Order: sequence, then structure tokens, then C-alpha cells
Amino acid sequence: MWENYVIAQTVAASRGQIPAHALTFGVEVDGPRLRLRFQLSEVTEEDRADMDDIVSELEGLVGNDVEVESFYELRDQREISTTDGVCWIFLARVTE
Repeated sequence: MWENYVIAQTVAASRGQIPAHALTFGVEVDGPRLRLRFQLSEVTEEDRADMDDIVSELEGLVGNDVEVESFYELRDQREISTTDGVCWIFLARVTE
């Protein structure tokens, strides 16, 4: 139940703020510790600001007893798995 709540709050926190260069974005839930994971094709100051805004919004939604951190990695293409422990919320369209 907690994981579903976190996913819903993460979606709410990210509305209109997903970084322009995001390939994918998700959240890892480990009890009261949340880790936002971003995969980007490149990172700009605007992308960093968007990620910081999502963290701040999520902290406000889940309260002070929950630790929220974020992590990003640069990739040419997204890399996700159903077994990586991440609830992937956003996937950019694949262009060929």
C-alpha cells in the first residue's frame, strides 16, 4: 500500500516538471527512504532545477518522516528492467 501511495505522490510531484532531456524517471521505495532515479540524454541547469523541484514537491507531499534523495545518470538510451527495484513512472518515446 505504501509503495502505491509513493508512486501516486511522485506522479503528482513531477507534473509539468519532468526534465526536457529525461529518457526515463522512476522511484525506488525502501520503507521511509525514497530514491528518485533519472536517466537523461544530457543534463542542463534547467534539467537540474526540474529534478530539484520534483524532490522538493515530493518532500512536501510525503512529509518530514520520509527521506527523499535523487540520482541521475547520463545514457544514450534508457535502460530499465522489471527486476531493478524501480517503479518507472515516465518513459520517453523511443525515436528511431
